Amino acid sequence: MNKLALLLCTLLWMPYVCANGPQLQDAHIMVEERIHSLLGLIESSKSSKQITEKQRIALVDEALGEVVDYKRIARRVMAKYYKKASKEQKKRFFAVFKDSLLGTYANGLWEFHDYKVRLLPLKTASEGKRKGSIGFEVITSSGRIFPVNQSVFFHKKNQRWMVQNVIINGINMGQLFRDQFARLVVNNDGNIDLAINAWTDEIKSGREKLEVNKL
Repeated sequence: MNKLALLLCTLLWMPYVCANGPQLQDAHIMVEERIHSLLGLIESSKSSKQITEKQRIALVDEALGEVVDYKRIARRVMAKYYKKASKEQKKRFFAVFKDSLLGTYANGLWEFHDYKVRLLPLKTASEGKRKGSIGFEVITSSGRIFPVNQSVFFHKKNQRWMVQNVIINGINMGQLFRDQFARLVVNNDGNIDLAINAWTDEIKSGREKLEVNKL
């Protein structure tokens, strides 16, 4: 996954708090505020040359930690293997998955810059106005346009809009993660513990490749 994909995936997995019930317009309005809030936090931190990877991760977690339903996303990534997994395996994958997202996104976000985000006209909500779609165009400094579509749902218990999937330039990120986990389970003869270990190794390897590409 390249740095642009990391940036887009981080920004667009963000949920949107809504105090007035399931009004999709609230998600549409607030998304831009949340994006610029996170990027402003990142940009201001770049002035400090001493910032560590741990501090970068903490900043991202500060911005996303209380509003991202990592457990829901991790459960969807495990897909059919979720029911087969033990309680301990579910907890372990949740922790590993969250750590991998925060670490990978933090590294990618600090490297990518000079782009614009343009919201597209709001699409009509569906299924009792508790689900809908929000579209973006991300324009790079070179003028390249990446279409982005995010599927959102209104979390009744938490009273907020949350993203349940993101499609970036035709790539379904939820399906990409699910396919990755399924491949790791198959490659490890159905052993979920080994698949979780392999997930950690692949994420670490991906980070190292990004570091080499920066040199």
